[in-house]
Amino acid sequence: MKDIEIPKKRFAVEIRRNIAYGPHGERNLLDAYLPRNASRSRPAVIYIHGGGWCHGSKDGFIWHGKDLARRGFAAFMINYRFWPDACYPAAVEDAQLAVRWIRAHAGDFGINPRKIGGMGCSAGGHLGSLLALCGFRFGKNSTLGKYSSRLQCMVDVFGPVDFPAMMESASKPIVEGFIGKSFSTAKSTYLKASPVSYVSKGAPPFLIVHGTEDIGISRGQVPISISASFYTKLRMAGAEACFMTIAGAGHGFMGDHRNPAAKQTWNAALKFFNNNLFSRE
Repeated sequence: MKDIEIPKKRFAVEIRRNIAYGPHGERNLLDAYLPRNASRSRPAVIYIHGGGWCHGSKDGFIWHGKDLARRGFAAFMINYRFWPDACYPAAVEDAQLAVRWIRAHAGDFGINPRKIGGMGCSAGGHLGSLLALCGFRFGKNSTLGKYSSRLQCMVDVFGPVDFPAMMESASKPIVEGFIGKSFSTAKSTYLKASPVSYVSKGAPPFLIVHGTEDIGISRGQVPISISASFYTKLRMAGAEACFMTIAGAGHGFMGDHRNPAAKQTWNAALKFFNNNLFSRE
């Protein structure tokens, strides 16, 4: 598909903070970054932070939300529940519920509920990739069940999308903490929690980004080979997918907007969202 030029018009930004989308207090809050005087059918992006599903905050990526809103997107930054207090599938339930809640309130934010993309780093890349690929509800949460939790496109930045493969990395204890059971006793759960398990015909467009020095030998890292395999599987299923490697970059570089790797990734993400949300019906 031919790239669409990123609109040069810039909007003033309205910020609505700490909106409850679910019943779990601080862990179920989101922030909305909205472009003032933009079209009432603006596209939206939901941003999911990383942190090994056990730390981090929506407040860590304020600059993403502001920049998206300046460019005409509505942006939503979410919190979600952490392990060990709430193991799998709690964080997945929360991410799905957030998208359903946003769709239910699309009129309040002036967004097109059929044009919601996602972006996430590390654990956030995992959660967002599940939202993009999996339509069924995890756990028992049926709130807002008539609204879809599927995303129309996804930017996955070094997400651990294949849990069995993660068992070969130094981050194995983090994944086992998130699941709440060892891999040896719950292999089927690890497969169910892995976005790669849901790749099929009809998968939405993906931009996958990974640093070449992120190889899984230190705790918190995600092997780049996992992203490479994910990309290959998406392409084999007929999905529009792009795999961008960042030479010399390690894990977790998106938190600092001055980082060259973060700038390169963000510019690619903006073009990706413009192509897949603004330009498509």
